[in-house]
Amino acid sequence: MKQWFFYWRIIALGIGVILLMGCDSQAAPSGPDEPSGEEQPELAPNPVDTLVLSPTSFVDTFEVLGTSEPIDSVDVASEVPGQILEVYANEGDEIQRGQRLFRVDTETDEAGQQVLQTQVEAAERELARLEHLAEEGLTTGQAVDNARTELAQARHNLRQSQLSIDRNVVTSPRSGHMATRFSDSGEFANAGAPLAELIDYSTIVVYAQVPESQIRYIAIDERGELDVDFPALQKSVSGVIDRVALRPSPNTRTYSVEIHVDNEHLRIRPGMRARVHFERQSFEQTLVIPRDSILEGYDSREVMVVAGDDVVARAQV
Repeated sequence: MKQWFFYWRIIALGIGVILLMGCDSQAAPSGPDEPSGEEQPELAPNPVDTLVLSPTSFVDTFEVLGTSEPIDSVDVASEVPGQILEVYANEGDEIQRGQRLFRVDTETDEAGQQVLQTQVEAAERELARLEHLAEEGLTTGQAVDNARTELAQARHNLRQSQLSIDRNVVTSPRSGHMATRFSDSGEFANAGAPLAELIDYSTIVVYAQVPESQIRYIAIDERGELDVDFPALQKSVSGVIDRVALRPSPNTRTYSVEIHVDNEHLRIRPGMRARVHFERQSFEQTLVIPRDSILEGYDSREVMVVAGDDVVARAQV
């Protein structure tokens, strides 16, 4: 009897719970779409700028840093040693071919030339004496030949001394500008040691180091024009590829590309940094989206578009 009473209590409690749940479900809204006692405020849309896109041409490029150098440079040196007596040009001066640059002291050669001149005169007198003796049969022909050889050698030494004196003035082998002067008046000039550097930068060569991953976009026989920016001048000019290295640099694994840029007005100076824009691929009649209009989504990039014909257009992902 007690056991049956226990079962009925469990059943009764269960029915009570069901009744209570039923009452709660009737009191609460049946779904999120049904209005509650309080209205939720509607958020106002944020105004955005829109852009109408239309098909256009687009060139995909990549940028490489480079350095500008003169098209040609040459070191000027003295052919004879001596103290520098005069300097005729300064750094930055425009130089013409054959222009005097330095004068080297050759007093030692001039003093030695007097000795050599005396030796020539003595050799001439000795030859004349032996030739006279040979006519009278008082000397051999071998002695006359030796005298003639000594005279020729003395004359050769005199000519060499004169050439050294004539070369005491250092002249420019070409036209250009004096970029650097290594020696000044009063210093000693060694034969063959550079005294100045002359450059021609009417054409600038930009050396750009192209990564191995991008070199396939540059043809060896490419002659098309490129855009070359010089940040220091805040200007962009056109350049032409002149040479593409066949081997990469062992340290950077980049290929050196030489671009020639006309520098008629000499505004581009050697050593300036440059940015070279190489063409990777070109597209015809394609839609181009500004970079700042692209959003970074959770797992991909996204853009907002205006959809529908509503009076108030709304941008959607």
